Amino acid sequence: MSSTAVPTASSGTMRDRVPAQALIEQVLLRQAAARPRSAVERMVGRDPIEPDARPWYVGATGERIVAARLATLPAGWTVLHSLPVGRAGADIDHLVVGPGGVFTINTKHHVDASVWVAGRTVLVAGRRTSMIAKAETEARRVDRIVAGVLTDPPAVRPIVAVVGAKRLTVRRAPHVVHVLRAEHLRRFLRSQPQRLSPAEVNTVVALVSAPETWQPAAEAGPELLLAYGRLSAEVRAAARVRLGWAFALVGLTSAASAAIVLPGLLGVLTGF
Repeated sequence: MSSTAVPTASSGTMRDRVPAQALIEQVLLRQAAARPRSAVERMVGRDPIEPDARPWYVGATGERIVAARLATLPAGWTVLHSLPVGRAGADIDHLVVGPGGVFTINTKHHVDASVWVAGRTVLVAGRRTSMIAKAETEARRVDRIVAGVLTDPPAVRPIVAVVGAKRLTVRRAPHVVHVLRAEHLRRFLRSQPQRLSPAEVNTVVALVSAPETWQPAAEAGPELLLAYGRLSAEVRAAARVRLGWAFALVGLTSAASAAIVLPGLLGVLTGF
């Protein structure tokens, strides 16, 4: 599949940023030079995602799953996505502002992996990661921003939202960062005691919605989501094709086994 780069015009408000926008831009950038799949490759269900784009696509999928859950928060809560904070393309996956305070959310999409947490140590499939340090850094960035408009602001609270893990074990909770499954996000946020008044929420939302608060960002034009939507549809279709071939192979294997075993079994039963 061939895709074009996104427009570079500045966004009117950061609330217009779409979930996983920074990652989607990287996916489409890497897919732009991809060789179209042949008819045979389509027939066997070859994955259309280029290897170089795969980590970005997995990350974008996870962020959009988390965004869908955050979209169910009640009135009084505001969620912003993919806020650019670094010159090298770094961003804050999700920023949540509401009665319970201000929260930065770092999404981690680890399909069928085991995630183990003990304080600042986090292992994913046995490998050490730096996700706690990154989450703390993001919260400190926003702390400095909020401190400029609130007299006595509560500390910004960092969250790591885990998507797709086979197992999440929190042996010892980190001191500052909350590590939890994405499906528990809404309940966690709604359970927080009130830390901001409605007026303070509005003040913070106005600040974080302003483009000048963040690094310059590209606008998410309709071309971005259309191209990503087409690519995602191809990914799902290819997966269905591979699943169909897998079922067919199982059926053929079962039929072959029956052809070998049944004559012998009949012979035993009939005495021949």
